Formats: sequence, C-alpha cells, structure tokens
Amino acid sequence: MVSGYLERLRRLLHLDDTPHRAALAFAIGVFIAWSPAIGFHILISLGIAIMLGLNRVAILAGAFVNNPWTFVPIYSLSAWVGGHLTGSDAEIPRLEGSLSWSQVGPLLEQCRPWIGPLLVGTLVMGMVSALLAYVGALFLLRTYRALRHQE
Repeated sequence: MVSGYLERLRRLLHLDDTPHRAALAFAIGVFIAWSPAIGFHILISLGIAIMLGLNRVAILAGAFVNNPWTFVPIYSLSAWVGGHLTGSDAEIPRLEGSLSWSQVGPLLEQCRPWIGPLLVGTLVMGMVSALLAYVGALFLLRTYRALRHQE
C-alpha cells in the first residue's frame, strides 16, 4: 500500500524525468526567481509546472534561489544592470530613519523611475541565470545518473 502512494507521489512530482526535463524545470524556476513578482514566485512556479507537466521539485528549487539571503543582491544587481542597459540616471531611493505609512507615498514616488530599469534588469539577469542554471543542472544530473549506473 505504501509503495502505491510513493509511486503516485513520484508521478505527481515528475521525479523520473529525463535530465533535460529536470534541468529545464530548474532553469525555469531560476528565471522566475529573478522576476519582480515578489511573493508570487511559488504560485507562478507551480502554475507553470502544472501547465507544462514539469518536475515540481526542480522548478521550486530554482524559484527558491530568491530567498531572504539573496533578495537584496538579486534586485540590486537587476536594477544596476537595467539602469546601464536603459541609460537611466535615476537617483537611488533613500530610506532614512523609520518608515511610517505617511512616508510610503513619497517612497513609492522615489522608486517610480526605477520600474523600467528593474524590469529590464530582471529579464536580462533571469535569462542569463536560467541559461547557466540549465547547463549546470544538466551536467550535474547526467553525471549523477552515470555514476549511479556504474554501481
């Protein structure tokens, strides 16, 4: 009975995918991780995995590249790259002191010039990172499977 549940779980998660499909799912997750859809990466990843029949574990692993430790570097680098690519000379938003609800409007106004550069930067960095993630994951999965078959 337990083996039946495990088999259904394997099929649901697509754990027996080929290295190409698992690496593709991971790369798509990495691309999603760079998107500015803060707070929706998991939902977007699962939606795409279900629609395309991809490995859910792999796509979520890629999406979790964006986490509390990488959040600031990801979006800072994206804004910097996007600023250079768009030629933006927007001033960096200033966060001074404690932020209250009365200051949210002025803060958002400071951030408005960065919307375009951030979108361009996240798109470019997401594509580059996804390509590197695909190549790296494919290499690791093929190597792991080759070693496993030698045993």
